[in-house]
Amino acid sequence: MNNTLELALKQTKDMETQLPLHLQALTWSKEKIKEIRQQRLKDLLAYAKKHSPWYKEQLAHIDPENFTEEMLSDLPTINKTILMENWDKVVTNPDLSLSLVESHIDKMSHDNNLLFLLNRYRLMITSGSSGHRGIFVYDWNEWNTYYLMFKRYRFYNNDRSATLLNPMKKIVIGAIIGTNAIHSIYSLEKSYKTRNTNVFHFPITAPMNEIIDGLNQTQPDVLLGSSSTIHKLSKEAEKNRLKISPTVISVYGEPFYPPMRQAIEKTWSNAGIFNTFGTSEGFSASYCRANSKEMHLNDDLCIIEPVDATGNSIKKGIFSKKIYLTNLFNHTLPLIRYEIPDELQLIEKTCICGSHYQLMSEPQNRPEFDFTYTGDIFVNHVIFAYPLLSDKNIKEYQVIQTKNGANIKILTAGDVNLEKIRNTLVEKLTALGLSEPIIHFVAVSEFNYPASGKLRRFIPLPI
Repeated sequence: MNNTLELALKQTKDMETQLPLHLQALTWSKEKIKEIRQQRLKDLLAYAKKHSPWYKEQLAHIDPENFTEEMLSDLPTINKTILMENWDKVVTNPDLSLSLVESHIDKMSHDNNLLFLLNRYRLMITSGSSGHRGIFVYDWNEWNTYYLMFKRYRFYNNDRSATLLNPMKKIVIGAIIGTNAIHSIYSLEKSYKTRNTNVFHFPITAPMNEIIDGLNQTQPDVLLGSSSTIHKLSKEAEKNRLKISPTVISVYGEPFYPPMRQAIEKTWSNAGIFNTFGTSEGFSASYCRANSKEMHLNDDLCIIEPVDATGNSIKKGIFSKKIYLTNLFNHTLPLIRYEIPDELQLIEKTCICGSHYQLMSEPQNRPEFDFTYTGDIFVNHVIFAYPLLSDKNIKEYQVIQTKNGANIKILTAGDVNLEKIRNTLVEKLTALGLSEPIIHFVAVSEFNYPASGKLRRFIPLPI
């Protein structure tokens, strides 16, 4: 038995021991959640101030024991650039350094079975959709917590009268993802060897025919992939090339646009659809039942501050321009008021499931996807996405901004009315103030996915 497998089996055993506590936490009252969050905030601040050279300086003026959540706005913020420039000072274990971590990441990128650093730590690298690189590290127990903040939510049907998957049956999962251990989804799936699941990984970089053949052979109960990947597969099923009947469809990683949802629902009308929103930094939101459009935050394990463009707090019901995240369970690489450019809308109500965890609307926008043209003409990316997604024969697309419009790469499965799409886009861009916009379409036979599995759908002009 190799070292990685031994550690994964031990990690699985420890995770399963912790699972009941995480399930119990879902029943907590609003007051209990706040109480736990407050204590975890004090513990985080005390630990960071004592063990992180960076935070020892940043938090010198505060008393963790008497600090409250309401006082967070008194603390400085941090972003990915600041973190990466000061990584060795932010981390709390002097045995860890950015050079050591980078060396391990380089090894991981060439060995998909290499997971653990120093037999204890797990690493993730992310560039989001912006291309800016960030490296995050979790220790043994923190990694279990990271995993369980997703896995504690069961696949309930729409009225929560029953779970969709039979707990007495071994569940087959078909995961179409980036198969490299430095990326969170694959890394999570490889970390645990649970007895009741059989996971088949299909690299998103593989030819579509191979993915289809693999799914047809394995017949997954759960189909897992990014929203654009599952949308693309629904078109293959519609043409009867993909012949599977999943019970659960789990999407992640990208905005789940209404045209995508409608196509997937039409193709697999008997499946329960679940969307997960998560970050490598330690923030997640999940459905509590199938086919919802609202998600529960993991707000026992983190604090989310929705703010406007200038960093001022906003009320619930308003979409943020960014958020500040305080990860309450990662003491190895503390993130306190860490800026993430996500547009989220918190909802002021209690979910029909009875849970008191904070609700949020399903995210529909990624600001790094948007374009700005000369004259401060702002174009939300959905202006491009919706017309492209609405054509049944467009399997995939990529929009590259030009000075006066866009070049759009498309992978098609039949005739496409490009003139209709072009006219729609020209009309919308003209209405926003762009003078004589020009839209070019470029037909491609395939898209070359990076190892992360995340293709940049919208590429703005260099600043």
